[in-house]
Amino acid sequence: MKGKHTITICTFTVNNKKIPTYVLIDCGATGFAFLNQNIAHNPQTPLQEMKETGQVKVINGRPIMSEDIIHFAKVAMVIQNHKEQLPLFVT
Repeated sequence: MKGKHTITICTFTVNNKKIPTYVLIDCGATGFAFLNQNIAHNPQTPLQEMKETGQVKVINGRPIMSEDIIHFAKVAMVIQNHKEQLPLFVT
């Protein structure tokens, strides 16, 4: 992957099942976390419908090519010794 990004190993815990994966950390982001639709549609991932849909916009303000965000998932995330419960918007 080109650019100045940090990629690290992470473990999500969904319904007591540990899912090892990689995460991309973008320190210049707005503080929102996103989850790829292919991972989110795992039967283990409890999706919740959002009250209002939203779009992700790129740096010049135009929306990305994916559809509106209509779901989010709350999962436990562990990176080394750091543990956190995260809402992840499904893109």
